[in-house]
Amino acid sequence: MEKSHEQYANWKAPEESLGEKSDKQKRWQELTTEIEQITDGLGKGIDEGIKKSIIAMKAYEFSPDQSCEGHLEGDHGLPYPWVRIYASEPEGWKESEAKQKEWRMENLKEQQKMMNLLAEFYNNRSVALDARLVFDGIGAFGGFNIQSMGAETIELLSKEEQAEKYKLYKQEMDDFTSFLKSRFLQN
Repeated sequence: MEKSHEQYANWKAPEESLGEKSDKQKRWQELTTEIEQITDGLGKGIDEGIKKSIIAMKAYEFSPDQSCEGHLEGDHGLPYPWVRIYASEPEGWKESEAKQKEWRMENLKEQQKMMNLLAEFYNNRSVALDARLVFDGIGAFGGFNIQSMGAETIELLSKEEQAEKYKLYKQEMDDFTSFLKSRFLQN
């Protein structure tokens, strides 16, 4: 049976006995509070349209480094949603090839873990090929962006086509986020 975005979008957490929150629900709330307090150097918070994705990825102990909900208008950002995953820099990495290798291995482990989650998400799921979430490698140490396969070529399209693709790519990121939340709270 194929899964549709409606199934993920309409998912509700199972009711807890006597109205108590499970440890995982409490953890989700802690992450939500943490994400609400993050700001950049200009004092701006994480884009509203990508916050839930960041929470979901942090729930799985990924290290989101940067993100964007996508912007079709204006002179900032890219016209599609993305999340960058980068393991924390080990202390002394600039002076040590061993530390650099260690950092790369940690990022590759992150990729493998994300690959397993994406494989589960796409099991019996049919979507347009360009909407599927994939990795876009960043830097020499194995960091990566999670984004739709067609994201890099969206700028070749007309403004109307870009708007259609943006909605499709945003929905795919949102569906993956709902999948991660459901899986986290149920396991």
